[in-house]
Amino acid sequence: MSQNTRQNRKCEPKPKLDKQGVKNLLLFVLKIAVTCVLAIGIPYGIYMYYQHLVGTGYFYPQPPHVHGNVRLSDKMIISASGLQMEGVNLFEADVRTIESSIETLPWVEKATVKIDLPNTVDIEITEHQPLGIVNDGQLYVVNGAGKVIKPWMPEDTIMAPIVSIDRAVGSQATEIVRAFELANNVIKRGYPHKIQEVHYDNATGYTLFTETSEIRLGYDRFDARISRLLVVDEELTRRHITASYILLDGDSSLDKIVVKPIVREPVAEKTGTEADEPAATNESKHGGTA
Repeated sequence: MSQNTRQNRKCEPKPKLDKQGVKNLLLFVLKIAVTCVLAIGIPYGIYMYYQHLVGTGYFYPQPPHVHGNVRLSDKMIISASGLQMEGVNLFEADVRTIESSIETLPWVEKATVKIDLPNTVDIEITEHQPLGIVNDGQLYVVNGAGKVIKPWMPEDTIMAPIVSIDRAVGSQATEIVRAFELANNVIKRGYPHKIQEVHYDNATGYTLFTETSEIRLGYDRFDARISRLLVVDEELTRRHITASYILLDGDSSLDKIVVKPIVREPVAEKTGTEADEPAATNESKHGGTA
């Protein structure tokens, strides 16, 4: 039985390949091959073309357009950006890194960089607005928040009183801002003397200095203290008195005010002989009378 089965299997005709099936198989293989070629070839081609563009300087930036800068030159900002360095490729440039580099410059509060491929760059600068100069042993320029912009230099023309403090500038931002506000309020209220300095320390609070007077205002209730300062100054002016100091920093009573006048030594009248001495001296310097 098994022998007959094997013989029957040997006698079965082999299946013939269907021409259409072969054609379909070849087309399927061809599609796979083409897909593989495209999957590898197109990215490679794009990469090679990109390398060609980079090599020709296609993505190298033109001189950037800089806006909003007043105290810093375009050249300083462009130099800090690093955009004019050899080998710069805007396609791969990181905008935030460029902005951070520019923001290391003094006076720059914020930098906004916009890249328009292939080679255009716009830089928008927001500069710090100086509040004034602070002295903590060294002079600094500070902004409206009392934060240091930069060390003060002679070319920094800032018209404001100097604020001096008893500790490092970085630890007293609130006191610094309040000191400038206090000076501005005194000026706005009509105090006629130029305020040259505002000093703050923990022991005495806020003190104003004019060319001739020291004016202590304490820690609080400044509007009331300034009102009393104006009254005192008006009375001193009426009496032709210049104050060495005016103490308005009393805590228990704002009406307790201490004023120390500057005592001027009387000028002694010269005798007739003394009055003639300069003329004699003048003659001797010039070697004789005119």
